[in-house]
Amino acid sequence: MPTDHEEPCGPSHKSFCLNGGLCYMIPTIPSPFCRCIENYTGARCEEVFLPSSSIQTKNNLFEAFMALAVLVTLIIGAFYFLCSNTCT
Repeated sequence: MPTDHEEPCGPSHKSFCLNGGLCYMIPTIPSPFCRCIENYTGARCEEVFLPSSSIQTKNNLFEAFMALAVLVTLIIGAFYFLCSNTCT
């Protein structure tokens, strides 16, 4: 929905926005801009936005952190075990 300072684009920018985006002009700015529909983003609505991909990235980071924590714990445990056996 346009605001008071936005106007729909004219016929010269009919296909400026992609993937169902709505084209608008601001009178003081010479270039058009797009208001994208759900799941699209970018200056011309050219990029697919997948919310699940950001959740997947967070899950992958958490899994990597946990694997690293387990690995560090095992290494520290191995050093402690080896040191306690050789030091006595």
